[in-house]
Amino acid sequence: MISVSGKNWEEKIINKNSSEKLKQDYNFSDILTKLIVSRKFNHDEISTINNHLDLNNIFFSNSDFEESIELVVNSINNKENICILGDYDVDGSAATSLFIRFFESIEHPYFYYIPDREKDGYGATKKLFQKLILRKPQLIIMVDCGSTSNEAITFLNDNKIKSLIIDHHEINKPFPEANVIINPKKDTGYIEYDYLCATTLAYFFIDLLSRKIKSKINISDYLIYVLLATVCDVMPLRKLNRLIALVALEDFDINKNIAFNELFNLNKKKNKLSINDLGYLIGPILNAGGRLGKSNFASELLSSDDLKVVNVRSSALIKLNNKRKEIETLILNEINFAKIENENKDVIIYYSPNINEGLIGIIAARLKDYFNKPSIVITFSNGLLKGSARSVYNYNIGHNICSPLIIL
Repeated sequence: MISVSGKNWEEKIINKNSSEKLKQDYNFSDILTKLIVSRKFNHDEISTINNHLDLNNIFFSNSDFEESIELVVNSINNKENICILGDYDVDGSAATSLFIRFFESIEHPYFYYIPDREKDGYGATKKLFQKLILRKPQLIIMVDCGSTSNEAITFLNDNKIKSLIIDHHEINKPFPEANVIINPKKDTGYIEYDYLCATTLAYFFIDLLSRKIKSKINISDYLIYVLLATVCDVMPLRKLNRLIALVALEDFDINKNIAFNELFNLNKKKNKLSINDLGYLIGPILNAGGRLGKSNFASELLSSDDLKVVNVRSSALIKLNNKRKEIETLILNEINFAKIENENKDVIIYYSPNINEGLIGIIAARLKDYFNKPSIVITFSNGLLKGSARSVYNYNIGHNICSPLIIL
């Protein structure tokens, strides 16, 4: 069968014995059975199809989580000033908002910071910490960043500032010398959860922390933020993420979340919240702030219960997203797609010095989708060449890049 885009589609061959047994055991239809077998669903995933399952905290006995909780509990007991540093995408903003809500609920002194792409660069850096320590934090919690910030963490240690990293990005030895690092990719006993985003890890951490200090916050009220970040970070909706998606959508009442409700109202949406709404409506709107110089707007929106603040931030983010769409269209119209196709290279590398660095990731994704090839887009910003890469299935572009580029 030929698809609309001209690609040849063939039905996947599956094991007939496995298919027949599954159909008999669960009374599934032929089509559903084929999908389950072809996608290699495990027993837990199969159980979610016709059953309601509880979402349990799978990190309750994990040593990294236990050490992290002890670290933060000590800071809380000593009334130490805590800084939350989050990345400027949806995952970082959502994780930051969970911590904001937690510290607000226990009335603990804190502040948060979401870096500006152009002014601060990416992630936790020494330069950024030189600015943040002026606000006298005694503990810095990094979410969705920090796994490669060795120099920055050393700077904190030299200044006797404690640090906790909660991240899911690649991490290599020697690890940063933070007090504790929660990252499945450390491969220290929970690498099977390397498909979880930072917000998911932060959610389970705060859940355990809340129980430890007997906080009144009901963190499950914000499980939808975990699903939002999972979808926007393009993490697979499989295994635990599948259960999170089912539970979050089943339990979510948009009328009880004024941020999502306002975004729906402003976009004249009436339907029940779906995965597509998270990935194609809410996610891009929240990301627009980080792309166009308003990196803190998304966290402000997701962490506020003030209707006026929510309305102002929602309206501003929608306008920024519309502006982002216009700029993106102009950039794409300038790209010679025919020339790139004729060059027929295995990896597409496109350079334009005038692209806003907040949009190079989107343009790389558009090229990747159009040509079905790994794509890198490079621009010139603040005296540096900065690039963003997007890859196709089964090609780890991060492991194959060997250059001095700053990959965002």
